[in-house]
Amino acid sequence: MKRFLRNGLLAACLAVMLSAFGTCGAAGTKLPVLMYHDLTTDPSKTNSMTVTDERFRLDMEFLQQFGYTPLLPADLIEIRAGKMPMPDKAVMVTFDDGYRSNYDYAYPVLQNTGMKAAIAVVAHNIRQEGDADSARHNMTWDELREMVDSGAVEVGSHTYNLHNPQYGGNNAPDGINGVMRRKGESRSAYNARVGGDLSSSVQLILTHTGQEKVNYFSYPFGAYDSWMPDLLAQAGIQVSALTNPGLSEISVTLQGLSRYGITMDRPVSALLRQTDQAVPALAAVSVNGELAKLPAYCINGNNYVRVRDVAVLLGGTGSAFNVEWNSGKNRVELQSFTPYTPLGTENAPLSGETRTVQSITEPTVADSVPSMVAAYNVDGYTYYKLRSLGDLCGFAVDWDEESQTVIVTA
Repeated sequence: MKRFLRNGLLAACLAVMLSAFGTCGAAGTKLPVLMYHDLTTDPSKTNSMTVTDERFRLDMEFLQQFGYTPLLPADLIEIRAGKMPMPDKAVMVTFDDGYRSNYDYAYPVLQNTGMKAAIAVVAHNIRQEGDADSARHNMTWDELREMVDSGAVEVGSHTYNLHNPQYGGNNAPDGINGVMRRKGESRSAYNARVGGDLSSSVQLILTHTGQEKVNYFSYPFGAYDSWMPDLLAQAGIQVSALTNPGLSEISVTLQGLSRYGITMDRPVSALLRQTDQAVPALAAVSVNGELAKLPAYCINGNNYVRVRDVAVLLGGTGSAFNVEWNSGKNRVELQSFTPYTPLGTENAPLSGETRTVQSITEPTVADSVPSMVAAYNVDGYTYYKLRSLGDLCGFAVDWDEESQTVIVTA
């Protein structure tokens, strides 16, 4: 099934409804911050700190599809200073450590979806420019600079070398991790040791990435120390993050932001699941010049139609497709150039009542390729925007303003 991008617009809905944010979305200045570390192409190598490159792609597609605005630490500073408005649906994507996979896998996804990320690096571990070691696990400085130059990435500090190198980067047996003060350590000794490390980190980032400032610090292991904020302030770092889950209220502080750790069994589509109001409507659709009307729900100014209704409508065209429900994985699966057998429930009229609906949390699979698209479940049926199905199935979707009709060429 061809995956063409179409520029057509969907029909305007009968009424535009105000929508509530999803489970973790919130109005005002509450911000969900997402935390990633490493990515892998091998599903058998995932763990609490590593997800697949596909999982990350689907997560970013979800944010793109539901209209989230990605923020970087520099943006948070501008918002808090009143120099930039807070977007209605904002999110900050973060990575810790500086793994090579951030460049190899995450960076292309950020570019393709229009998302952005703050990457806090352990500066000691970043490799020199042009390092051709095929086995290296960390990024090079030139890779980081390329991402910064693209505007998709802002580099922050995860210390120079205080990520427990003496324990192989793992948690300390005595529980003193990262920038936490040592037993009996004086304030002056702490400032010299940790402050010196932070200064080295900042200087390397400035020298190698071309950033004018380092705005962001991520606490290793999420281990906070009350002596650290003063050192961050001295270094000009205004944004810092921990690892405790929760929304961050950036109108209160930009220090010690909460973050949601994303894992294979906790995708962004579940964390930020959308809850919206759906108003019954009829979508006027012309398929290859033949006019029809489909039952639809108007959600946030867009008409959503049942995928099986569309399958019937496109039957016999060059874009005909079959629809299957995979109950084991709770997802819709589409197959191109395959006849669709109606169930008998297609084009059933809607109840006429405004409904509270939730977005689906699993991707839609088209010819074995999963994609996270904007879709909602209503009474056991999956509703999509026609342009989303057009992108998946290879048919063109345009909008005729004069006749208020969706024009489908299939």
